[in-house]
Amino acid sequence: MSAPSVEGPLSEKTLQAVVFTSGASVMAVEMTGLRLLAPHFGTSLLVTTVLIGTLMGFLALGYRVGGKLADRHPTLQALCRVTLLASGLILLIPLIGRPMLDAAGAVIRPLVTGATLSEPRVAAATVIGGALGVLGLMAAPVTLMGMVSPWAIRLAVRGVEGSGAAAGRLYALSTFGSILGSFLPALVLVPLLGVQRTYIAVGVVFAMVSALGALRGATKALPPALAASLLLLPPGSVRSMAGVVEEQESLYHFIQVVEEPYGDCPKAAHLYLNEGVGVHSVKCPEVGKETRGFWTYTAAAALWLDDPPALREVLIIGLAGGTIARQLLEVYPEAHVDGVEIDGAIVEVGRKYFDLDDPRVRPIVMDGRVYLGATEARYDLVLIDAYRQPYIPFHLVTVEFFREVAEHLNEDAVLAVNVASVRGVSQSLAAMIYATMRAVFPQVIVVHATQSNDILIATTRAKDPRTGVQHLAETPSAVGFDTIRKRLPKRVAEEVEGWAEAAVLTDDDAPVELAWDLMAVDYAR
Repeated sequence: MSAPSVEGPLSEKTLQAVVFTSGASVMAVEMTGLRLLAPHFGTSLLVTTVLIGTLMGFLALGYRVGGKLADRHPTLQALCRVTLLASGLILLIPLIGRPMLDAAGAVIRPLVTGATLSEPRVAAATVIGGALGVLGLMAAPVTLMGMVSPWAIRLAVRGVEGSGAAAGRLYALSTFGSILGSFLPALVLVPLLGVQRTYIAVGVVFAMVSALGALRGATKALPPALAASLLLLPPGSVRSMAGVVEEQESLYHFIQVVEEPYGDCPKAAHLYLNEGVGVHSVKCPEVGKETRGFWTYTAAAALWLDDPPALREVLIIGLAGGTIARQLLEVYPEAHVDGVEIDGAIVEVGRKYFDLDDPRVRPIVMDGRVYLGATEARYDLVLIDAYRQPYIPFHLVTVEFFREVAEHLNEDAVLAVNVASVRGVSQSLAAMIYATMRAVFPQVIVVHATQSNDILIATTRAKDPRTGVQHLAETPSAVGFDTIRKRLPKRVAEEVEGWAEAAVLTDDDAPVELAWDLMAVDYAR
């Protein structure tokens, strides 16, 4: 058996640096990988699980292979050559991965919006191939970095005595590196540098440390210098779309503002988040042209108040760019809107391109449920439109949450929730939210707003389900509400068969993502 080749304090420090940066790089690849995938596949629990689960599997493979190679080549130079290769593969992830994801995203968006695909098999292969290709790009360096821990222990241990202390010391270093690799990309690097340059920065640091043990003399500076030159490449567009006005990456989302047609408006500003499947806000700059959609039907929930013109205090959870607020304030100009939005970057985009410069709207950067727990304010109308497409946050649709909402409602008040659904397939998600609201409120009315959205309207006391329709007929002309005058009467359902018997969601058991995934499978069939 060969003796390990780690002699002298300099080699010991290099080995420790390799272990630390390897641990940091593994987590940085995974955390930044979530942001690489988000503009194309979203940020759902399913996407996160597939990414982390897959990479953990390849990390385990690296442990296995690394242990065997360490016995064959017990030298620091051999280990550092492996990690130098890993650093090079990290640099390739955004450069090769983005074209793959662009091709997959070009299929996903029209598929979800209901477009017919001329070559379904080619489309499916593109989506699956893009996802697997990017996972493969990440898996390769992760497997190599998985080799570091067993290899480093082989080099550090010189006898049975002290082997436990040596292994513990190296695992602690690797874990501390992983902690840094978790926080630094999410809180600093991605918001400041973007995804591409975050990967390059991680690759540069890892290449620099690896070169210390892999190369000799002045050649040690060559790999990090070459890697750093990639920072000169322009990041370009994260997701290719015609009409992009602005894009940025925040702590929570990949944000795009895109100028494209919407209805009769040829150049409406659209707010897209993450994979860009759903439009979160929209605004037509042309006076007199309004955008009809779930926003209008959500704002119309105010019509179920006993006296809609008396509306004063409104809470919107999921403010986005303020489209709902704009359409509501057009009809009820005396109202005041508290708009809760978890992402401060979206608020700034909303001020710049949409409707958050209205002094009647007070943006609050906070999680919606946290806000309710912190405020004593009471409201006439609460509207919830808080999607991270295509999922609604589970903690905003449980029976405990709706009870908390009820405590902040005035005597005659209305709560409305926008729920994604697809006609013709299972609507178990809407059914469960409906049943959960019914467990708290005396009445819940369903408005089948669009092909992919139901608005569930709960009232603090029972009333005629057609109340909103009657009040709309009495409402003066307004550009937004005028677009639904003929449609709303046809879309109000007093009750949907079977929904009242659906499962009630709780903080302990709220499978909202599973319900949507099953609905998507039904749609695919």
